[in-house]
Amino acid sequence: MVVELFTSQGCSSCPPADRLLARLGEAGGGGVVPLEFHVDYWNGQAWTDPFSSPEWTLRQKAYARRFGETQLYTPQAVVDGASELIGSRESELRAAVAEAASRPAASIALSLEPSETEVRVGARIELPDSLRGRRWDLMLAVYETGLSTPVKKGENGGRTLANEYVVRSLRRDGSIEQSASRESRLPLESGWNRARLGVAAFLQDPETLEIRGATARSLGSVAR
Repeated sequence: MVVELFTSQGCSSCPPADRLLARLGEAGGGGVVPLEFHVDYWNGQAWTDPFSSPEWTLRQKAYARRFGETQLYTPQAVVDGASELIGSRESELRAAVAEAASRPAASIALSLEPSETEVRVGARIELPDSLRGRRWDLMLAVYETGLSTPVKKGENGGRTLANEYVVRSLRRDGSIEQSASRESRLPLESGWNRARLGVAAFLQDPETLEIRGATARSLGSVAR
């Protein structure tokens, strides 16, 4: 399943949630795909988060509409697009992960062929009978781990923050209703550390935003 964390380096409550997401990724055994989305609405309050994007704020807003919320907040964790909670509450987050793991999900196998400018992605998706016939968007994310930032100002001024599974790009790669195979090319920017990049793939219902099936693979694991 996917755990999305909406976070910001400008938020003093976020580092504990960032660390919890990193632990989930380390201990996930492939079952948890952690993705860290840095929102931009904290920017301008003394510090600009270098990983922030208005695109990630829009994604959080879509979840807010789905959950009937009127206000955005950080750190917010969203588990498989089906539940949300404060991202630093470990026991609640682990309970939500366990609940999500009990639901039927697609199986996704990834193959990666990276180059200097892009990564070719092959995805083989197997849908269980209970999920067939529904429309599922195949979402592909490039993320980076092992990021460290000396924060000079703002609520975290004077601290060096570590961030893992930071989403660098996210794209929809078409929709499926049955088991299928897909191939795609994802661009890689020059400033991203190739040794610390990975690709995550997941299926998301475009109406309910529910996620049913996910996997991730690091570029470093691919033989050159």
